[in-house]
Amino acid sequence: MKKSFTISILCGIGLYSASIFTSCNKPSQTITQERECYQVNPTLDTVPIKTHQYSVDSIVSLKIPDDTIEMRIEKISVVNGCAYIHDNIKNKIYIFDSKGNLKKIIGERGHARGEFLGMPDEFFVDNNNKLHVFDKIGHKIIIYNEEGSVNDVLETNDFYPHSFGLTSNNRYLMYFTDGYKDQYNNNKTETRYSLISLDEKCKEYKKLIPFEYEQHSIISEHTFSQNGDRLAFLPEYADSVIVFKGDSIEKVVSFDFGGKILCKENTEKLKQSEDFSFLDTYQGVLGITRFQETDSFVYLNYFFKDYKQYWLYNKRNGETFGGHQLLEGINPYSYFCINKNQIIAFINNETVKTFREYYHHEAFQKNLKKSPDYMKDLMEGRIQAPALVYITLK
Repeated sequence: MKKSFTISILCGIGLYSASIFTSCNKPSQTITQERECYQVNPTLDTVPIKTHQYSVDSIVSLKIPDDTIEMRIEKISVVNGCAYIHDNIKNKIYIFDSKGNLKKIIGERGHARGEFLGMPDEFFVDNNNKLHVFDKIGHKIIIYNEEGSVNDVLETNDFYPHSFGLTSNNRYLMYFTDGYKDQYNNNKTETRYSLISLDEKCKEYKKLIPFEYEQHSIISEHTFSQNGDRLAFLPEYADSVIVFKGDSIEKVVSFDFGGKILCKENTEKLKQSEDFSFLDTYQGVLGITRFQETDSFVYLNYFFKDYKQYWLYNKRNGETFGGHQLLEGINPYSYFCINKNQIIAFINNETVKTFREYYHHEAFQKNLKKSPDYMKDLMEGRIQAPALVYITLK
């Protein structure tokens, strides 16, 4: 299922970085690091985790504001027991303590120092529990302390990145969809960069990966994922991710979908086309949309034949799980993430209300029997949603 080896990579990042480390046309630097490859079969890897294979450590009902009817989750990060949840409906970041009590809401609009001209586009929590939130339209990063007060505001006017990530040594990685051109030190070179690293004040910077092609599509704001002391960079429509430790590349993690992946089959169209209508009928894997890795797991989201797929690899015993759903039975879950050795599932209150309408149907009851015991309590109102469910594999 997995093979690991060390190679020298001629690395030139391109449009979407779809052909990253696989078909780089103009190599610009040689990077030697570990490369890991996992095999994923979208048609066969459709085995959800069964109830007897995991235990539920805790269920935490979240005390959301009265005016928040539904939450559409962009991102969840759990740090030291606190859950940081990015809601795409209200465009806010909600911070809950370990008991589900609401501590703070981030995302107030306005022109003041700690307010957002746009919205919270991305966030990361550093080793000192400070929250770093990116306002792309406002060209700034707002840093909050543990109490939720503004600690600092960093201007990004000199760089205009599309997205940012935070490394374990508190440097920012910034990604540019149209390439960043060096404007300092009278540098007259035309070389542009897709990825640069900046210090904690957004001043001193280091160029990491050259830019090669023009970007035509609008990509996700979440091109980086935090995994302990590592930060993964995930290009859209790619079959690989770049993992940084600090601001140095530690390894490249690739996924072999049996050749049926967009960046392998339609490389030229991705580089040159402005018409992406062919994506509507594409029957392979569009690319990885989310990646997380801990000492225990590798976790993916990807789209196959226009359906969202889950894939989880257990490093301890080599088992894989996934498919259209990650857990067997009733699935009111709208988001999964992993934290150390736990799987964290988010349950939306609106989804639970919809499911209750089918509660007495025979098919629903059949699926309910395949679900953990708490699902019945949830459907009958003894557990309140929205909620986070903390799960450990046996």
